[in-house]
Amino acid sequence: MGEQERAALEALIAEPERIEIHGGDRMWRAHLLGAVMATAAMSFGPAQAEAPEPAPSFVPGAQTTAPGAQETSVAAAMRRAGAQEIATASRSTQVTMYSFPYRATLAGTELRGQVDDYVSANPGLLPPVNGGPGRTGAYIESIAPQIDHPHAWAYASKAPGQTGCVILVPDRAVPEFGDLMRFAGVDRATAAAFVLAHEAAHCAQYSEGIAALRDIALTGRVRPERVASNLLDVRFERLLMVGAPAGELLAKSVERTRSSERYADGFAVLTMLARAAITPRQIDGFAAWREAAAPKDGHDTGSFLRHLREAIAAKPSALAAMRAPGEPGFDAQRVAAFLKPLWKAFEMNELDAESTRPEQKSRDDHAHSSKVPPMTTTAQRFTDQERIALELMLDAPEAVEFHGTDMTWQKALGQVIAPAQVKPSLKDVLMAGSIPVANDLPRGG
Repeated sequence: MGEQERAALEALIAEPERIEIHGGDRMWRAHLLGAVMATAAMSFGPAQAEAPEPAPSFVPGAQTTAPGAQETSVAAAMRRAGAQEIATASRSTQVTMYSFPYRATLAGTELRGQVDDYVSANPGLLPPVNGGPGRTGAYIESIAPQIDHPHAWAYASKAPGQTGCVILVPDRAVPEFGDLMRFAGVDRATAAAFVLAHEAAHCAQYSEGIAALRDIALTGRVRPERVASNLLDVRFERLLMVGAPAGELLAKSVERTRSSERYADGFAVLTMLARAAITPRQIDGFAAWREAAAPKDGHDTGSFLRHLREAIAAKPSALAAMRAPGEPGFDAQRVAAFLKPLWKAFEMNELDAESTRPEQKSRDDHAHSSKVPPMTTTAQRFTDQERIALELMLDAPEAVEFHGTDMTWQKALGQVIAPAQVKPSLKDVLMAGSIPVANDLPRGG
């Protein structure tokens, strides 16, 4: 064999995937290929370059194909994160939590089948204000293909004072979670716990706003316990104070969305600190991660997270008070008690700073309040368009909050409202001016 042929053969063995094996005996071909590849591995050692690690999925083990493995992984992660405890912390409403893990590769009838199985397997699902569990399934089916990350959907239920919250968890690998791990220096399990805690805190904060809108729809005023929960964002509270019409209460606002993101991020970070899963210094990593992702998701909570870090540094004993034995390792009520005053004060200072001419703002507020009667004990008068918008908001509030009036939202909402309405609907009740039933009166009244 000549030198040129030897070199060609060595190169061929060095890259065995380029070998072509011909012959009619399939068993012989398989054995020969295995022998060549084994020889190559022993002769030249392992490959020097490793394949790039795939973007981490939301929950460790969530991408396995074993039946029920994803549901088990997500349920365990929710328990570790204390999702139920977070969602029900310091609120005037009763929040019932659900999780919907699903394979993101499914589409069409396959996804519809998985949603139907989920709804039928959860007979306790709270029916939304206008519809039953089927309405919940229709919303999940419409929104699931549009998201690539965990997404909390809170909604007002038919039962007074109760809300439901479904966290949709796709098994798709999300590059942003890899960024979080790098920026904050946390492992995948900690990143997953942070994201789940964040979504659960959204459930708590959203539930109060949804309940307040339901109060307005039925009685024209917000019950005192909603305000006392201290979970309504400051801009929403200001609108209520000046008697803003339903259109303004329902309008999408970047500032209000960011406010809710701040509360959710703050709660999640505090749970991580209380469990000693991160150190206060690592908060800067979370802030940097949010700032880097802001051009894409618009949720820049970095300034508030740094403010939270300073508050922790000024009162280190606060973390000890938030800790609790056993899972999830923190007291959600104490976390909320520490976070809410900081959150509200930060938002109020920001809102005041935005008013470059306070005296002009005061005159504008006075003029506005003179045109729009403030909330009273009598039913507020809504236009037909406002009544319908309010009903849709109560049915799928996050669709309004997250997507506004763009075409994607319109398409998703169109699928949600397609099922036949249950009679009487909230719209019928509102337009008829019905008096709320006795069991919907404020507690203690």
